[in-house]
Amino acid sequence: MQNHYEVLGLSMHATQEAIRRRYRELVRKYHPDVNPSPQAKEMFLRIQEAYQVLSDPERRRHYDALLRLQMGEPPSARYSQPRAQPSRASSPPPKRTTPPREDELRRVIMQAERAFLQGRLQDALSWAKQATRMAPRNPKGHEIIGDVYRAQGHYEAALNAYSYAVQLDPHNPDLQRKLESMIARTQATPPAPARAFLPALRLPAEWKLYAAQSLGWGAVLFLVVLAHSIPGTPRLLGWSWNLLAYLGLAGFLAGFLMAVSRWIAPLEEAFPWRRRKKQLAAGTVLVALSALCFPLAALLYALLALTQGGLSRSVARVFGTCAGLTLLFALAYPHDWLYTTLFGGNFLFLSLLAGWYLADNMRLGAD
Repeated sequence: MQNHYEVLGLSMHATQEAIRRRYRELVRKYHPDVNPSPQAKEMFLRIQEAYQVLSDPERRRHYDALLRLQMGEPPSARYSQPRAQPSRASSPPPKRTTPPREDELRRVIMQAERAFLQGRLQDALSWAKQATRMAPRNPKGHEIIGDVYRAQGHYEAALNAYSYAVQLDPHNPDLQRKLESMIARTQATPPAPARAFLPALRLPAEWKLYAAQSLGWGAVLFLVVLAHSIPGTPRLLGWSWNLLAYLGLAGFLAGFLMAVSRWIAPLEEAFPWRRRKKQLAAGTVLVALSALCFPLAALLYALLALTQGGLSRSVARVFGTCAGLTLLFALAYPHDWLYTTLFGGNFLFLSLLAGWYLADNMRLGAD
């Protein structure tokens, strides 16, 4: 099975800029919305996993160490104490097999590094503590304990673990850097006073994402409710300024949430803007037609997808979400449901593109 470097087609000495550039090239090639082959989806997931590990310097360092061990390189001083040199230089060193306890220690440390690399912090902590019990003066076990505590936010405990590891291996530059980083962090951010009536709630990362998504879509539905309860005074085409504000905010939130959650591809991939020879780009035509008459644009896209193939799931999800929100606002708005049904999608679609565009720029900046 290919390792992360082989998946990206890079060497182990590739820079972070080269990794980011190669990742963007492969995503454009293997994204399921662009490449419909069954192998593209599996390759896309492997590319995502490889980039998540190699783009993080700390996780990449652990992965490189684990990769070297799996490639059969001899254990370095990080995993075992240096052996004494023979007193006589003329006589060859005796051939000795590796003690079973040293093999077991190496296996435990590999398990700890693998668990930390995969994000299983509790398993990594358990394996690292087992390594320190087997060899109390081996610095690697204490270093992994410090890494786990640092990832969990327990900076004082991480500082203690790094301090003990540096005492055992004072010439290790990585340990020195980690220790200095923890010292600076603990001095810069004093611990907050403990509050017994507000216990710390630690949730997995995916739960936090679901909670944020629930709040965002709840805000969209709340705007629909406001269109019914506080519709405002009808003015142009039976619409009120309140309804225009509700439509704009709902479309912007929907586009932002869908793009941040990666339910849809980047905007430039879903709606290509560049012209080919003398032909108009499909993205330009769809956006312009949606701004004039959204139902007609959705119908035209459906006919093109059925007759010529090439249905994009991202575009279909955007049109479906916009159509669903338009119907909800038409049912909720008490003054003129017909005009809201016919023309509400125009304003919703444009505001959805604005939220989509903002989320893409934030994501590219993070990468």
